[in-house]
Amino acid sequence: MRGPTIIKAEDDKTKQLNKHNLMAFSGEAGDTVQFAEYIQANIQLYTMRNDTELGPNAVASFVRGELARSLRSRNPYTVNLLLGGIDPITQKPHLYWIDYLASVASVPYAAHGYAQYYCLSTLDKHHHPDISLDEGLKLLEMCTDELKRRLPIDYKGVLVKVITKDGVREQDFDNNRISIMSKRQAELSLEEEELSMSSSASKKARVEDGDLPEDEARSEALPLRRANGQDILAAAEQEGEELEEAAQDQGAESSDANIDDDDDKPAIAAPKRQSAPLEGYSDLYLDTINREILDFDFEKQCSVSLSNINVYACLVCGKYFQGRGPKSHAYFHALEVGHHVFINMGTKKVYVLPEGYEVQNKSLDDIKYVVDPHYNKEEVAKLDKEVHDAFDLAGNRYRPGFVGMNNIKANDYLNVVVQLLAHVFPIRNYFLLHDFSQPGTPQLAVRFSTLVRKLWNHKAFRSHVSPHELLQEIALRSSKRFTLTQQSDPVEFLSWFLNNLHLSLGGAKKPSKTPTSVVQAAFQGHLRIESQAITAHSDTQNARLVFTESGTINSQTTPYLILTLDLPPTPLFQSSNRESIIPQVPLTTLLNKYNGITASEKLAQRVRHRLLHPLPPYLLFHIKRFSKNRFVSERNPTIVTFPSPRSLDMSPYVEPNPDIWPHSEPILYDLVANIILDPTVAAPGAHEEAAADKGVNAAGGSSGGSGSSSSSGAGAGSEKVSWLVQLHDKAMAAENSRVQKEHAGEQRGPEWLEIQDLFVKKAESETLFTKEGYLMVWERRKVPGKANRKGKAAAK
Repeated sequence: MRGPTIIKAEDDKTKQLNKHNLMAFSGEAGDTVQFAEYIQANIQLYTMRNDTELGPNAVASFVRGELARSLRSRNPYTVNLLLGGIDPITQKPHLYWIDYLASVASVPYAAHGYAQYYCLSTLDKHHHPDISLDEGLKLLEMCTDELKRRLPIDYKGVLVKVITKDGVREQDFDNNRISIMSKRQAELSLEEEELSMSSSASKKARVEDGDLPEDEARSEALPLRRANGQDILAAAEQEGEELEEAAQDQGAESSDANIDDDDDKPAIAAPKRQSAPLEGYSDLYLDTINREILDFDFEKQCSVSLSNINVYACLVCGKYFQGRGPKSHAYFHALEVGHHVFINMGTKKVYVLPEGYEVQNKSLDDIKYVVDPHYNKEEVAKLDKEVHDAFDLAGNRYRPGFVGMNNIKANDYLNVVVQLLAHVFPIRNYFLLHDFSQPGTPQLAVRFSTLVRKLWNHKAFRSHVSPHELLQEIALRSSKRFTLTQQSDPVEFLSWFLNNLHLSLGGAKKPSKTPTSVVQAAFQGHLRIESQAITAHSDTQNARLVFTESGTINSQTTPYLILTLDLPPTPLFQSSNRESIIPQVPLTTLLNKYNGITASEKLAQRVRHRLLHPLPPYLLFHIKRFSKNRFVSERNPTIVTFPSPRSLDMSPYVEPNPDIWPHSEPILYDLVANIILDPTVAAPGAHEEAAADKGVNAAGGSSGGSGSSSSSGAGAGSEKVSWLVQLHDKAMAAENSRVQKEHAGEQRGPEWLEIQDLFVKKAESETLFTKEGYLMVWERRKVPGKANRKGKAAAK
């Protein structure tokens, strides 16, 4: 079985290890079969090599050792075992109970799985050290009777094997027999039942033991075998006769079919299912909801079955359970723990269990909104125009859209990329407004949309968000290339993420002139790459080496999403006071790579790049800081400076095209986000993993074919780095402009915020370039009065 569902009814879950030892197992299907066959093969190999059998004690020690060894590996076996056998020397029986944690105990009787909850009490009552085989089979029959009556699944019977001094044999056992047991009506008390029934003298003697002397009453409380000196067979026969007699006295007028129907009824009436609450009880149990512990950021999986189908969240403890039917995990949780309010994570409907009716109460709207935040066009239009502060349940103030993200272990590279994309206008608006509820929508787009909506949620219970669900999907889609346990390069991850997000949204795989998804509409541009072959040969006198350019120039146009900017190399011989000297280079100098004049050498080719009209609405600049050769990985600490986060003119780097844009007019871009590399702050887990970590994967120089050479990724050495992101608050900038017009020189708040994992602090716009920028996002400024110009729509 797996959970309360029968997958296979005729599975033999035993293995005969040798002539006198038998092992029964339960647990995960693959683990049980593999481990049992492994143990069986080794025990039989020992017998063939040494011409002698291992006793039960030795077998138990070997099995326990193998389980303990696997427990300390990365793939432990999830197996529970019962090991029984006869010692070939002493001829004494032995039984060992072993669980998946390699705990072993010698016991007189044992059980594993769901059956142990129903059988152990019967075994406790009737087992004794001198029990015979017939008594044991009778005791097993009593246990199976309990399973037939009480186990909440379709019971299929048992396979019985007996271990004797002659070996292991299979025992015939009748799985269809069940004893007749009468049940008291739930609405009658014991006294009323006794008055309404003419019970036998033996039945009254057992129930009315209050009139007996103390010693006799105590003896009646003992097991039947010890109370009257009979063995277990006589006790079982006596109990069966009494139950049959009581059943005949209670329903002599009923037919056998009616008796069978009565046996199917539960001894305790189950709670009645209701389609609506009783009158006056509509708000029942709502006061037990604990909003402070509710966290809907993690994987929506049942905590018992690990299924993600039809999952409900308990609003009292926050755990996830599957289903709400009478045999579901949520139903049992409501009965066992007393938590009654559950919300369906798919439909957002709230139910009370075990009654099963839906709760219609407006006080639960905040929980439904936190599970799945939603926005309309009017609300989205105000995000960049009006400043709205929000408060979480703890009373902490936060700005929607500028909240921290949980760094579970080493996923800060993902946090900064998600924060960056959540502030790109077309990307943010698309995932805030688009409905991804259609069946078959790729989970990558669905989970990213959910995370973006939670980042901008103004009714959140907490002032931070966890990207756990998105991380799980990314690890699955990337074949564990990007995980939460190993730090990766943000640019390499961004390149992979944009391409896969483009495909998830239905974008075309082949390059096209027009964008096929919101990703291409926001970031994709085109550039021309011209290359000339370079040949090396000696001069006529063989005195020196001469490099000659080929007269043939190869030109091709390729799309791009990210433009790579190459930093000048660090000096080979550094001065003694190099720590006090910070190398700097202007951003415009790095952009000369794309002016069509500056050439770079790559693989015996001289390459020139030139951007083409129309430029995309957003430009992604990757500042290449990491280089790796055969011996060492190096980080270039050069600071990239720019005079202002506004008004970056890109017209000198674009090939003129008067049909799209006048040659004399500038093309201005404003900085939106800036990912910063901070080598002074150790990333979580850096100290214990520095020796074994080989660093982060290499980041491709230019995504989408910008023509730049590939480089090693961030952290290519043994030291990890920390990532943070600087974001521009457009709403605060608009508010400051309004305040400055009314009150000159005053500002309401900072226009730039710096976010590192859970920490959010203000940043000054004048000092943005003083840190090691790694990835920049520049937004094209809209020029008033030129909306009707040809090609302008594509450039916006």
